[in-house]
Amino acid sequence: QAHPGGRSRGGPGAGRAMMQGLVRELWLRAGPALRLGQRAVGGEGGVVWDAALVLAKFLERGAPPLARRRVLELGAGTGAVGIMAAALGANVTLTDLEELQELLAVNIEMNRHLVTGSIQAKVLKW
Repeated sequence: QAHPGGRSRGGPGAGRAMMQGLVRELWLRAGPALRLGQRAVGGEGGVVWDAALVLAKFLERGAPPLARRRVLELGAGTGAVGIMAAALGANVTLTDLEELQELLAVNIEMNRHLVTGSIQAKVLKW
């Protein structure tokens, strides 16, 4: 169920990481939305920051082409920017702390059908 402001409740299959959270949607110019799970608790890494949405839309609308580029995202959090880059054809490695890996995995899986490059998540303690 979509709600004003681009938010919807996570449904069945949305993953254990989001059972107490929300899903934000970021609509693509070419069609379907990126779906980004968030955690209701657990700190700033588990929420989609507005700055991430702005950067993701910039990549979609005005950045140089990303197809076949290698992208390393440090402190990916929910993975919003990196997932957008992968949807635009980049080969992306998302990195963040161990406690965010489950949320990253859920978000990657929810958006796998949009990825035209490649995407993976790895632990990076920083």
